[in-house]
Amino acid sequence: MNLIGAWRRRQRHRELLFGPKVLLPGGPEQWIEDSLDWLIGRFGVEPLRRDPVLPSAFVPAGYDGSERAARELCVKVCAWMEVPDDRIRFGFRMEEVRAAARSAAARRLPAEVVAISGLRATMTPAEVDALAAAGHAAEIGVLTERELAAEVKRSTAILRETDANRRAELRERAEAVWSAPAGSGSRAAWLDLRGGGHRGTAVMLSASTLADPAAVVAATAHELGHEVLWGYHLIDRGRVDAEALTDLFAVFHGFGVFLANQAVERVPGRRSELRTLGYLGERGASDALAAYCYRRHQLWPETPLPTMPTELDRAVRIRTFARLATLVKNAEIASIQQGA
Repeated sequence: MNLIGAWRRRQRHRELLFGPKVLLPGGPEQWIEDSLDWLIGRFGVEPLRRDPVLPSAFVPAGYDGSERAARELCVKVCAWMEVPDDRIRFGFRMEEVRAAARSAAARRLPAEVVAISGLRATMTPAEVDALAAAGHAAEIGVLTERELAAEVKRSTAILRETDANRRAELRERAEAVWSAPAGSGSRAAWLDLRGGGHRGTAVMLSASTLADPAAVVAATAHELGHEVLWGYHLIDRGRVDAEALTDLFAVFHGFGVFLANQAVERVPGRRSELRTLGYLGERGASDALAAYCYRRHQLWPETPLPTMPTELDRAVRIRTFARLATLVKNAEIASIQQGA
């Protein structure tokens, strides 16, 4: 048995599970520092002057998992991040909306695409119409056009490919899309409705988040990062670290405890199975939380880690403490070197 090979494979698996999900230029630690510098330069230090958001204080004691309670919590996140909520539509039926859009798109496919497309309608026209009438027409309309364009492009590429190996590769990629339920693999999404002629934007959350207010807060804080960074065209959506920067935007505004705790979670009923949420990963989110705490410490004398240890999951707390200790030590060494 190749023990070294097995160890390396395990390390790669752990990195995929707990580390950042996207490439961070310069490495995670340097990227966090550089990106915090950019956020401070763009938004000032005021977000750092506020106290960090703690689950025990932020989530109402009477939260009951209803859509009404979740919407009120989303609006509360907006207020804290100073993001106007009057043009944001909050919805909690993301999977249904995506399934409706996919079904509507499948019925509109051109004949030559239908011959090869594996995209299938999973909702009847009546079901799609009922969901639209329930207040989701704008989201369904915009997503339908996206699904339609993507499927035409995907199927046309397969249809025109003459190389058998390349055609099989394209087909395999397409089948992965066709076989996955609409909206799977995500718990929230931000949608710009203005491209479809509608007013404002939408934040769609999975119905599975409703029972967990911490998940609602973490997902909303991330999507509101899109509202600001993408909605106001502050960054290019195509940049490799765009999603990670959106996570960091939420940490910068005090929601680091939520994002770090939610980065990795166990699947209910499956003790050995974990699923990851967010783009910084548990390690990146913990390091970002440590950098956030240290930046606050630089603004005024206070303990580098405010009153949040009991709010952090054990693995997050250990990682955050370790990274924060490194930041403090590096600063002390730099200070000594400058004074020498």
